[in-house]
Amino acid sequence: MTRSITHLSEVLESVDGLLLDQFGVLHDGDKAFPGAIECVQALQERGMPIVALSNSGRRAKPNADRLARLGFPVDAFKAVVTSGELTRDLLLQRLADNRLSRGGSVLLLSRENDRSLIDDLPLTGAREGEPVELVIISGNSPETHSREDYRRFLTPLAQAGVPGICANPDTTIYAGGQASYGPGLVAKDYADAGGEVVYLGKPDAAMFSAGLQALGPVTPDRCLMIGDSPRHDILGGNRAGCRTLLITSGVQAGTPDGETAADFSMEKLRF
Repeated sequence: MTRSITHLSEVLESVDGLLLDQFGVLHDGDKAFPGAIECVQALQERGMPIVALSNSGRRAKPNADRLARLGFPVDAFKAVVTSGELTRDLLLQRLADNRLSRGGSVLLLSRENDRSLIDDLPLTGAREGEPVELVIISGNSPETHSREDYRRFLTPLAQAGVPGICANPDTTIYAGGQASYGPGLVAKDYADAGGEVVYLGKPDAAMFSAGLQALGPVTPDRCLMIGDSPRHDILGGNRAGCRTLLITSGVQAGTPDGETAADFSMEKLRF
């Protein structure tokens, strides 16, 4: 049964390290949530190891830079682990295995035209309508593209058998400070149109393995995963053997049950 708490400090005696989601827990992409910076600072003063574990389709450095820009003490985090970083590793592996052509064209969908996933790789970024050998869905832009817009130009690629990688499986995101549809739904539409899609990120075991490895000598049962998504953060944390805490005010929060039920819940992150 989920125990409701008002302050994180209520449960820290049984915790040696934290895996901490970003969006919906620390910030909305544009500004930090009230009390979140102070909570991270208090954890840092306590010497609590923290790893940011995010389904961001961007690499680790752009995410760390954003945390700093929003006012978080970045040195409080042992690492920033993102699904974008895991995607970059997969691209390198496919290039090494010749499953992706050197100089090959890829269609990268991202927010703010972020190209960090393919920067410095022997790949060519393609534009809409050009032939490609891979579609990478790392982000979407609800401000300028409707879900139907994406369906219109992606469906022919899916029907042609072009494989896809979803670097951010979140189905809801913050865009302009408001909740909107996420890249996970763009990827779902691609799969529904016949495309083969590999999903990287929470709740997959590989994401939590990377987070726990970055955290250091902390056993899963002494690690607390804090997130706002029952289907991503809580489910993945439970399967990894971690303790879990659901932030109920987050953009992803729903009605958890079974494997998506957390050990603890609180409305907003407070120390």
